[in-house]
Amino acid sequence: MRGILTIVLVQCITVAVTQETPCSSFPLLMDIYFDETSPAGSVIFVSNETNSTKQEWNVTDPNPRVDLMLVNQTYQLTLLSSMDLDVADVQTACSSQLQFQQRISCDNSGPTDNWVTFHVRPVNEYDPDFTGNLDITITEESKTMPHFRYRLLDYFKDRDCPKEDIILNISKINSETDASDYFMVNSSSGFLYQIKSFDYEDPEIQCRLGLSSFLTITAQDGVHQISRALKVTFINVDDSPPVFVNADCSTTCYTCPVPPLMATVNYTYMGTVITDPPAIKALDPDTNDSNITYQIEVYPAKYQTNVVFENGTFILLQSFSNVSGFGEDSDFTVKVILQAFGSNNQTSDNFTLTLDVIVPPTTTPEPTTTPTTTTTTTTTEVTTPTTTPTTKPTTMAPTTPPPTTTPAVRTLARQSDDSKVLLIVLPILGALALIIVIVIIVKVRNKQPQHKYNLKEKEGVNGMPVNGDLMETKSTEVDNPAYAGENNASV
Repeated sequence: MRGILTIVLVQCITVAVTQETPCSSFPLLMDIYFDETSPAGSVIFVSNETNSTKQEWNVTDPNPRVDLMLVNQTYQLTLLSSMDLDVADVQTACSSQLQFQQRISCDNSGPTDNWVTFHVRPVNEYDPDFTGNLDITITEESKTMPHFRYRLLDYFKDRDCPKEDIILNISKINSETDASDYFMVNSSSGFLYQIKSFDYEDPEIQCRLGLSSFLTITAQDGVHQISRALKVTFINVDDSPPVFVNADCSTTCYTCPVPPLMATVNYTYMGTVITDPPAIKALDPDTNDSNITYQIEVYPAKYQTNVVFENGTFILLQSFSNVSGFGEDSDFTVKVILQAFGSNNQTSDNFTLTLDVIVPPTTTPEPTTTPTTTTTTTTTEVTTPTTTPTTKPTTMAPTTPPPTTTPAVRTLARQSDDSKVLLIVLPILGALALIIVIVIIVKVRNKQPQHKYNLKEKEGVNGMPVNGDLMETKSTEVDNPAYAGENNASV
């Protein structure tokens, strides 16, 4: 009997020693963490296994947000409501409730309270979002660069809370409408700067970007990334003069502008000047102005009115030979300066056409001889015999002055070597021709028959017949030896 009592006493002492004092051990951690994505009813904490067979600790907070239960000798905390920190509207401010406390008490051996802190871990769930309507406008004007434009973080937001640091960058894309070369962005502050002046006359803008392009911005919150293309509008100012281009072009881009022209024309040519390109015109890069006027100047100035610009071509109203009166004796150059005036009264740069005028060697007219014929008057002289009857009247051969030809030599505007030779040769040829004419006249004269007359026996005063008739007489060899042969023949 005594032995049995001893055994029972030992067992009771053993149980008493091994049994913990109620509320002596707190089964929970003082700081408990869970994700904001944990839904209501989810277990956010499980304690180590205890020897407790009865739940001694309970949530006694007046605003319980968790529930504590003993399951299989372990305490488990269950979330009573979700704790999503994110906001539905990106413009809404984030809540500061990133943690909260709950009171856990044990009432077995008197109230024992412990305050457990619960920490909500944010989860980056959503992509950044672009809000608002942002159109970037750049005016063609002079500004100090870099020039502040926009605070982009006013437009890029995130639903996640707390707000993660959104990193902004410019993304260069392979497109003719990419305007990234004109901007930079501060990644942390989100400030957008213009770093390059806009000049619409720059071929890079006028011929590639035009008046509208795009700037691509990337926004990254550490996990998620989005890209947005922002429209860039260039505001052009009418500040440029007209530009000369190929007549087939409608812009001043690329190969449309034309360099100074050169052409070659003959001294006697008139009409349209052949150039490459065949026709040109002036365009205003800033406007669609079609009311462009032209002004032309020609050097040497004596050809000013001879060259006109019509329908994109240069026209010679007359040949240079006519205008100069064949006064040019060698090739020469004519400069044509063309200017265009736009609606804003701005003047284009001088556009030059260089004309190389070819003067042929035969351009100089040969001198001509204009014969001047002197009328030849032939006078027949009759010798009247004296009153002495024995004196035979002698008839003299009429003297005929030879006709003369006076060459009239045209005075030339210039004396070339060829004309000098002609001036020497032509007088010689004229003299030879004159001698030949005289010889022919003499021969003809010698062959003409001679009429012989004698006065009739009845003479009047001074040996003239009363009736005025000539009296026939006969000539002898003594009187006229030239007719000796004729008299002998008659005998």
